[in-house]
Amino acid sequence: MDNIYVIIFIVIPISMFGAGFLVARQLRVLENVPIFSMMFVRRRLLFSLIMGFFMSLTLMVIFGFVDGFTPQIFLSFFGIFLLATFGYYFGVNLGWGKSESFGESISTATSQVETDTSFPENVLVESSLASVKITINSKKRWGFFVMEAFQLIFIGLCGLPLLSLMAISFLQNYLPQYLHSLVWLLVGGLALYLFYTKFMEALEYIFDKEIIEINNLSVRIEKYGSNFSSKKEYPAESIKKITGLFSLSGTNAVIKRSPFANSNMPAFMMWNNRGFKRYRTFGRAVDLADAQRILEMVYAKFPQYKG
Repeated sequence: MDNIYVIIFIVIPISMFGAGFLVARQLRVLENVPIFSMMFVRRRLLFSLIMGFFMSLTLMVIFGFVDGFTPQIFLSFFGIFLLATFGYYFGVNLGWGKSESFGESISTATSQVETDTSFPENVLVESSLASVKITINSKKRWGFFVMEAFQLIFIGLCGLPLLSLMAISFLQNYLPQYLHSLVWLLVGGLALYLFYTKFMEALEYIFDKEIIEINNLSVRIEKYGSNFSSKKEYPAESIKKITGLFSLSGTNAVIKRSPFANSNMPAFMMWNNRGFKRYRTFGRAVDLADAQRILEMVYAKFPQYKG
């Protein structure tokens, strides 16, 4: 077998695994949308078979016209079909994870939940022996969403295709002929990843309910709004500390209570020990004074998050 087929047999499953993992992680925000739930949960294997079929068919056509449609071509790309399918399937499985409720990971049956009523009406803080749960209701920011959606359309329909074609053209000038198809695959995957990342940022503006649950094992952040949802869980060992986005002294009580300072910006910042993004923000529509009180409550129960 030619060296090119050996390279393909190595690169294709790795590439498909990475593509499946990245796509699943980005689309978890749409897990309540029926079509995405069907593709990535109920019909996960079928969708992976389709992706593997189209990948192997594309490569078979390309190499078939170059080397001829020999029995070796059909046999080789049947193997590529299997490798691509299972690579994508395992990537999606790992990226999507389990859609189980946070309460299932820790037993709170014997814990008495206390609700702190001293916070504003839009903030509900429930404290038990096992966890601290903060429920925040806010307003959708349709103006920001429209501006972000406009950027998304412009980038997705104009900017990314042009930049992708320029990158492909540049790379193909310096790579062998047999790697040109892989350049299209990798650059296209990167473009899709950037598009979905921007899409997730746009969705942040139409979430109007946020639930944060913190315990010794992990921190779970859920966001809901307009039939969309986002659920992310961070293991405690990957969290360096949780702080406020701003740290102001007691003399700045007026600024802490300022609606301008709190309405559109998150109040908390979670620092990560690993991963590409070293921090996560959450807790929009919580003023800074209340955020500090919540942090003190969390530190008292779970001092490891104080850093």
